[in-house]
Amino acid sequence: MESRKDRSSVFDMFLISIFLGLIIGRIVFIVSNWDNYNLIWGWLPYEKYGDKVYLFRLVPWNFLNIFDGGLNILGMFVGYLFCASTWSTFVKKWRWNHIFPTIYFSGESMFAISFLLLGLASANLTWIYEGLALLAFPIITLFLIRYVNRIEKPQKEKRIYLIANILLILGCVGVIGYIYLSGEVLVSERILTYFLFAWVAFGIIYFIRDLKRANVVIEKVSSVRGIEINQPIKLK
Repeated sequence: MESRKDRSSVFDMFLISIFLGLIIGRIVFIVSNWDNYNLIWGWLPYEKYGDKVYLFRLVPWNFLNIFDGGLNILGMFVGYLFCASTWSTFVKKWRWNHIFPTIYFSGESMFAISFLLLGLASANLTWIYEGLALLAFPIITLFLIRYVNRIEKPQKEKRIYLIANILLILGCVGVIGYIYLSGEVLVSERILTYFLFAWVAFGIIYFIRDLKRANVVIEKVSSVRGIEINQPIKLK
């Protein structure tokens, strides 16, 4: 996950994108479970009937009650990818070949860990195995970076970096597609999976174009101009 940026320059992008991704994940969950929400409006975040107090049951407070287990992790993941891509491209104005693998695998790591945590919390072995399978891709990428950094030839380094990242991203997206399209899923999750496919396809095409455009080769230097110094140089 090589971004070629210093840590302080990417911190705000990750922070803002993660926050917006969480909001999008929450919105997807609310839309997917609309029938479970009480649409009665209330100005206070609680209701009191006799001695009993009920929290976050009225609009808009029930939309903010994340403790009802309401967070769609695929929506969070896709939302993070979209926000990070937009922020890095239009705000930071970074080169896509510098940030594309970093954006994908940083978000995919959170996605895989979410699967693991949900599987462990609910004792669901299927989710645990799926989380481990997804987590393998960013781990392989870390080892890939260490290998690529040892290559002395720049052209060979870029070629291996390009091919390996594309194969790893396609493999990872294939696993996600199998998880969400091979069984019964929500309509919103199916739409999000197709959106993920489109984002990856566009990202890979632009990644290849941008990486090739980054290659600058100087074939010949026609002349070298000397610099005349008319003033004496004083050495201290």
